[in-house]
Amino acid sequence: MTGEMENLPAPVRAHLEKILSSSGLPENEESYRRLAEAWAEKERMFAAQIHSLGMEEILELVSDDQRPVLILTYSGSLLSLGPAASGGKRRLEYASIELRSDVPSLLVEPAAVQAGNLKVGRAAEFTGGRMQRSSSLHKIAVCPPSVNLEEQEKRIREATIYLTNGFVKINRTVLPPTAGTPEQFTLRAITAYLSRKNGMTQKQVRRLLDDYLAVLEAGMLLGERVPLGRIGRLFLKMRGPRKARVVVNPATGAELTVPARPEMAVPRISFSRTLKEKAARVELS
Repeated sequence: MTGEMENLPAPVRAHLEKILSSSGLPENEESYRRLAEAWAEKERMFAAQIHSLGMEEILELVSDDQRPVLILTYSGSLLSLGPAASGGKRRLEYASIELRSDVPSLLVEPAAVQAGNLKVGRAAEFTGGRMQRSSSLHKIAVCPPSVNLEEQEKRIREATIYLTNGFVKINRTVLPPTAGTPEQFTLRAITAYLSRKNGMTQKQVRRLLDDYLAVLEAGMLLGERVPLGRIGRLFLKMRGPRKARVVVNPATGAELTVPARPEMAVPRISFSRTLKEKAARVELS
């Protein structure tokens, strides 16, 4: 067993060993290492995300606690639950490690009902949908009770989207080349993700995205500063005319004539302060 696997908590190690035995990956030291490193990276990403959103870890969420919740399981899967509505119904999203054939890679249940308390070290159980039972829970994160429920739901939703896509990226470091995992942020992959997440057909999602992008483009070309939500704004900026000039090619020493350029409008994007602050905290490998 690799050192990386030995450093994991014993229950997590046992769970990953079980996953490896049925994953189709070679049962060797390299597979153990990749699984362990992927799991550890998910745990770090989970911890960093809940910290940045002002959330806190708890050991147990009682069944009558209405707060939305974010969960990391022993297997390295992500489970998020929206706020409890009438009858205890919650929106449930589950993103798996993608190495198990007995569970879907992404599952969305609009009205799952939590069966009993959620507790670290125990499986979560649900009624009212396809998701009946998860693997044992490793971390449970919620917002403090002082945060209003609408803001709590917003934070959980943002964390779920970020972590789901982050976990998919990490999973691709574990999956064998024959698994055929798609590129994550192509338009096709984004369309498929939004389709599963929102219960729409891919055709409906693609039509909506096409219309949205067309509206953004039209607004910008009409001279408006078009808001992109938390990302920033699109706009046109006039670039001044440039006279013709002669420059020297540094590689050959030959003189080149650069033609004159008239004044023209060019597209620009202004990123929001929030996005700049988030980008400044990213550690690129």
